[in-house]
Amino acid sequence: MSANSLQEKFLIYKVRQNKDAEAYGKLYDCYIDRIYRFVYFKVSVREDAEDITSEVFLKAWEYINTTTRKIENFNALIYRVARNSVIDYYRNKRINVSTDDEDNMIQIQDKENIVAKMDVVIDRGNIEKLLSHLKEVYRDVILLKYIEEYSISEIADITGKSKANVRVLLHRGIQALKEISEG
Repeated sequence: MSANSLQEKFLIYKVRQNKDAEAYGKLYDCYIDRIYRFVYFKVSVREDAEDITSEVFLKAWEYINTTTRKIENFNALIYRVARNSVIDYYRNKRINVSTDDEDNMIQIQDKENIVAKMDVVIDRGNIEKLLSHLKEVYRDVILLKYIEEYSISEIADITGKSKANVRVLLHRGIQALKEISEG
């Protein structure tokens, strides 16, 4: 099922009108792997990623059934909920994120995260290491573009930024990755 497809809109309609769990199950099946991968890439703790992913789908279900707004793009909605849930996770874990240009490292106070990273595949570990040096805004657009394979338009919908801004962020993020990997 592609983003914004007619079938997807029909399923959302069924969920809204009848609180149709089976229709929502089809949306869930379509997005579960992508949302889990997105969340896991950001938190790196399998159990936490599973919990957050479940929470994302519950929040999306509640939103669909309570909002009066038209849902144009379920893909953008579910990723926005996932992104916000990850932000909430880090707020609750008391993660210190530095935003100045000199120190873009995430300092993790939760030792459980370090232990969980030990069982991660080396290539993924190297990618994470490089990405961890980037500002979060660069990391998000790079993950969505190159890991999740979204278009510029879809990334703009998910992040709430303009297409031009997404292109600039991708360019700057890639430049920063090159500098990190070379130096």
